[in-house]
Amino acid sequence: LEKLLKIAPEDKMVVSPLDQKAEKLVYEYCNMVQAPTPYSVIYNDLISWMKSDMVDGDVAIVITEKGAKASDAVQSMMAAVDSSKIDYKALSYSILEGRDIPESLAGIMTADETACNRVFIASESEAFVNDVVRNLNLMIHQKYDVVLYAPGRIRNFETIEVDNFHNTDLHVSLGYYIDYEEARVKEFLLKYRALYNTEPTQFSFQGYDLTRYFIELCSRYGSNWKGGIESADTKMLQSIFRFRKTETGGYINTGVHRIVYGDGYQIMSR
Repeated sequence: LEKLLKIAPEDKMVVSPLDQKAEKLVYEYCNMVQAPTPYSVIYNDLISWMKSDMVDGDVAIVITEKGAKASDAVQSMMAAVDSSKIDYKALSYSILEGRDIPESLAGIMTADETACNRVFIASESEAFVNDVVRNLNLMIHQKYDVVLYAPGRIRNFETIEVDNFHNTDLHVSLGYYIDYEEARVKEFLLKYRALYNTEPTQFSFQGYDLTRYFIELCSRYGSNWKGGIESADTKMLQSIFRFRKTETGGYINTGVHRIVYGDGYQIMSR
């Protein structure tokens, strides 16, 4: 992608369709369009969501893994926390200390029945996140009110029981989300099966969303489609396209899905 941008004329836009980590190129090349929502945008949205949910008496808690190397993702998560200026209590522990953590959590949580403990896990380690979720469920059984905020990757962790997501009222910000109850999605599924005799994958939805969005943009604005991209916010089947121009001239997608694991095993889009 970088090699392409180096040789492409500045008046020719280059759309990056897949790599969320390609965000940095937007700030280097004015003709770059970052179609997948970058991780930094997702993390900032999640912390902003957590902060906006706070009411008097609530406690914000940020949990990190002690001794673990801070990956780019974790650094981006903590940058989102710091930039939000949210007032929070920090807890850092290693997975070997997991059995003793409920006591530490009780020391920083509120037991007030009218208040809530809003917890953010700044980690992508499945073993550690699993341990934190286990401990949070123990606190819930001890009558602490807990709401968990976590990066979207937590939904792919096979070692965490889905019950625990619903118990903790899990809030997740996502770049991609498919609501299979939506009429447009059902229609797409039926047509895709009829045409290809197989089930669509995530990339089927992604390819459709990207192609349809940019074709419609070109149809509406012609060769000057770049001039209309910021006013063409659209919710597609899997993606939300909400492009915004950066200071250097490139465009990033700021569209984010918010979902909540609620009571009765419902997954609700916000």
